[in-house]
Amino acid sequence: MFAAKLYDGHSAFPHDVSAAFADGRLTLTQDDGWEDRIDAALLKRLDGGPELIRLGRSDAPGWRLLAPAGASAEVESFLSPPDRYGRWIDRIGLFPALLVGGALTASVVAFGYFAPALLAPHVPMSWERNVGSAMVGDFGDIRCRDPKGQRALEALVERVAPGSTDGPDGIKVAALDVSMFNAAALPGGYIVVFKSAITESDPDALAGILAHEVAHVKRRHVTQALIRELGIGALIRLFAGNVGANAEQIVSLSYTRESEAEADSDAIAMLNRANISPKATAELFASLSKETGEGNGYAAEFLQSHPLNAKRAQKFAHAFDPRRKYSPALTRDQADALFNVCWKRPVK
Repeated sequence: MFAAKLYDGHSAFPHDVSAAFADGRLTLTQDDGWEDRIDAALLKRLDGGPELIRLGRSDAPGWRLLAPAGASAEVESFLSPPDRYGRWIDRIGLFPALLVGGALTASVVAFGYFAPALLAPHVPMSWERNVGSAMVGDFGDIRCRDPKGQRALEALVERVAPGSTDGPDGIKVAALDVSMFNAAALPGGYIVVFKSAITESDPDALAGILAHEVAHVKRRHVTQALIRELGIGALIRLFAGNVGANAEQIVSLSYTRESEAEADSDAIAMLNRANISPKATAELFASLSKETGEGNGYAAEFLQSHPLNAKRAQKFAHAFDPRRKYSPALTRDQADALFNVCWKRPVK
């Protein structure tokens, strides 16, 4: 038992009381016979000082009990220790709390990493098709429209992926009159190839590039990249029609290393089935890997959206079989037509 002063919350004057803890309760008494019993669970420690212990009640905001520091041992034996880091941390301990926090952080990071791959297959292709169609339509005059060249470009896609251009969800490929070495897969199964990629690589190497983009389309890597880089909210606004604000970002989408590796493996398999030599693609990638991506190198844009390294070039090189007799990706006439796909004929 110890002496204390009680502020009951109803008057401003303190009351001298005797206090004792027993059976999970704090019992307060006065000489005149007054008595009050309070469950220890309702009591909480308040800021005090070196010579004073202050207690409060969770069910009575103005209630205060001031006890001398000598009663500290008795108080501590009945009350839970004061919060040091926060209620739930104090309940389970600092080290377990750090483990829980680390696990939660890892879960958030893992969800952010795996969510695009999990969500992408559930995005309707019709939504993407609307976005891709709007983007290709916005290219306007820079889209190359030579009929023979367009047919040759489509024939090259069909060569590496037979039947892929058929049907309402078939791949749509377009050449763009832009002096830049690049190719990109767009939402909805669209693939665009820039003029420099056509004129500065032979058809066999271009077949490898197109096969790589076809793989991105078929594996829904485009949708995954959209979710990862734009987020779900921006993606919904994009599918609702706000294409222009994100068009440039979509063209320059970047993929994860895993996605690029998958696209490379699929491209090699496509070239193998089509009996097209992967050697030209390997030589092209080896040449591009020497570019720094800085300054005005002709491959700078390609390097930004398709990070290259020697191992990727080696992957295609190792797929080449010197004993095999490969066939050209296109006939001579098709190759000539494709080379001139962006040639603008004079208006008669």
